[in-house]
Amino acid sequence: MVLASASLLLPSLARAQFNLAPGTYRLANGAKGNASLKLVLAEGGSPTMVVEVKNGKERTFRSSEITNFIIENHQFIQVSNFRFRSGADAGFNDPTFLEVLEMGPVELFYYYYQVEMGPNFKAHVKLPVLRKLGTNTFFAYSPSRTPGFDQKLAPSTFVAALFPADPVLQRQIATNTISRAQLATAVHAYNQGVRLTP
Repeated sequence: MVLASASLLLPSLARAQFNLAPGTYRLANGAKGNASLKLVLAEGGSPTMVVEVKNGKERTFRSSEITNFIIENHQFIQVSNFRFRSGADAGFNDPTFLEVLEMGPVELFYYYYQVEMGPNFKAHVKLPVLRKLGTNTFFAYSPSRTPGFDQKLAPSTFVAALFPADPVLQRQIATNTISRAQLATAVHAYNQGVRLTP
């Protein structure tokens, strides 16, 4: 298996959650635990799952069984009725795992999924999704082609509307001049009250 490398695909630093690493979790029944954890993306008819290894024993959790977890510094939450399911994850109805990137008036998350790009070539893709604090409606930010994702589901004007206090930032997002790499910094600055000037 070969993993593609591009700006929207996962750099090596962001792949830590896909390898066993120390973590904590909370199950849907309220139980908590800590163990070595990793995120395993949907593939070949299996949904995205969290794998736990503790005392040499392995156990898997579907997204309906685990509400939130942390692997090293990567914090994930469970989200139901996620409308952007893509790639090998598209055929499942379980809740989705989203990695928390930024909390505040505008919340930013990464949605991870896997896509078959050809013989022996699979890509791990991260799709930035945002929502307004206190709401359950997510908007995807995909200013350029994203493998396995329907671009029609991501009008940039919807994302721009999340930033009413900064017309310059709104315009940059609506015209796709904010890159994926710049998005986290822009959202963080907006949440801190920083506004762009024309």
